[in-house]
Amino acid sequence: MAGSGVAIVAFAAFGVTSQAVLVCFFAARRWWLPAAERFGWLAPAYAGLGMPLGLWHLVGGESWRLWVGPLLMAAWALFEAYVDLWRPRQWRWPIVWRVAVPYFLLYFWAQMFMWWPLWDVMRAAWAVFLVLFVTSTALNLRGHFGDEQSK
Repeated sequence: MAGSGVAIVAFAAFGVTSQAVLVCFFAARRWWLPAAERFGWLAPAYAGLGMPLGLWHLVGGESWRLWVGPLLMAAWALFEAYVDLWRPRQWRWPIVWRVAVPYFLLYFWAQMFMWWPLWDVMRAAWAVFLVLFVTSTALNLRGHFGDEQSK
């Protein structure tokens, strides 16, 4: 995959850091709820930085693999902020499908388009992203479907 060194490092750093932010948020939601409630907006805010990063890569002529993921992260961040922060609503249980489907699709594909390109450009970052993604997913699922004491 083509890409300048700076663009690749920026892409990898954004991807790995976005996973680290999600791990921190989901861990806080499980073990330190007041912090999660106070600082939960940081996860979509950080993901929103995908917009300038993705546009920088797009305008700079980088490979599509370096701008699709960040732009999907920004789209997810906007949707997340809208349904959970700006106009909060209960949509996770019972499931409101018209919210859940685009939310889950944006989130999943954003993660995949941040992770897959790392294989070609920075295998160590690919592995770190994988560990953080599995951790954040486990914490997130545990937060939604785990024991009631964790909520």
